[in-house]
Amino acid sequence: QAPRLPSIHDPPVIRRPGEIVDVRTMIRNWWAFPAVGFNSILEVPVQQFEVLEGETPNDSETIVLPNDIFGLPIRPDILHQCYWFHRRALMGWDERMQLYQWEWYGSHRKLRSQVRSGMSRIGQRKISGKYLGVKAHPLRPHDWRKKCHKRLLWLGLKNMLSVKFAQDQLKVVDHFYLRSHKTKHAVRYLRRIVGNRCNSALLVHEGRGDVNDNFRWAVAHLTAVRTENVEGLNVYQLLKYRQLVITEKALQKLMWEIYHYPEKRGWVRRAATPDGKPVKLPMKVPGWNKEWVEKKERQKNTQYDRSALFREL
Repeated sequence: QAPRLPSIHDPPVIRRPGEIVDVRTMIRNWWAFPAVGFNSILEVPVQQFEVLEGETPNDSETIVLPNDIFGLPIRPDILHQCYWFHRRALMGWDERMQLYQWEWYGSHRKLRSQVRSGMSRIGQRKISGKYLGVKAHPLRPHDWRKKCHKRLLWLGLKNMLSVKFAQDQLKVVDHFYLRSHKTKHAVRYLRRIVGNRCNSALLVHEGRGDVNDNFRWAVAHLTAVRTENVEGLNVYQLLKYRQLVITEKALQKLMWEIYHYPEKRGWVRRAATPDGKPVKLPMKVPGWNKEWVEKKERQKNTQYDRSALFREL
C-alpha cells in the first residue's frame, strides 16, 4: 500500500523545527503547500544559553508558534524580489561620473585617412574601446535603490521565517546574559546550540532587556556572528546567515510587530462591513429625548430648592 500523501484534511500533528512533510508533494505544489503541512502545531524548545561546566541545561520549556508566520508556503519568487531590494539599497548612491566620447575635451576631427593605407577606417580618436576612459554606456550618479511594495517585504519576512523553521535553522534561547566577557565562553555556548558545522549565525535580541555588555564584548570579534535588534530584522540578513538564534522576548516582539504592521500601514478595514466602507448614521427617532428635555426645562424654570432638586434626580 502506497503511503498516504499529505493534504488539507490531515489531523493536527505536533512538529518541531526540521520536521517537514513529503518533499515530492511540497515541490509539486510549492506555491500553495506549506513545508510543515496543514493543521500542524509548531513547537520550538526554549534552550538555556549560558550553561556552565558541570550544569545540566534546562531545555524543557516549549513555545507554540503561529502557522500564519512560521508555517507558510515557501515562495522563492517573493524572496528573490526582497533580496534584490535590500542588495540595491545597500549599494546606496553611486557617485561615479563616466563620459561619452563626445563629452571628452579635444578635437572631433577624423584622425587619419584610410585611402590606400591598408587599414580600416577610423573616425574620432576618442572612441569607446580605443581611448582610455571613454565608455559606450557610461555610469552616471544615481541611486541604486529600486521601489518595492511594503506588503511584499512583509510577506517576504514571514516566508523567510517559515524557511528557517522548515530547515531546522531556528533556535530560541532564554536570554543573552553572560557572566564573563571572554569570547571562548560565548563560542562554547553557541556551539552547544547551533552545532559544530554551523558557519554563520544571526543573534537577535530585543533592545537591552535580554542582553548585557558582556555578551556584546564576547561576540564582537566573531566575524561570522552578527547581533541585531529585532526591529532591524529583514530578509537579506536571514538569507545571509545560516542559523537564527533569537531570544524569547525578541520572538514575542517580532510576532507582535508582524501582526500589527498592516494596522500601522493602514491596510486593515476601518469598518466591519462587506465593502469596508463606514455605515451611515441612522436617523433619529422624533421625540426620543422628549422626557429628558421637559425635565431640564422644568428644572431651569423653577426656583432653586434643594429638596425638590433631589426628588427630581
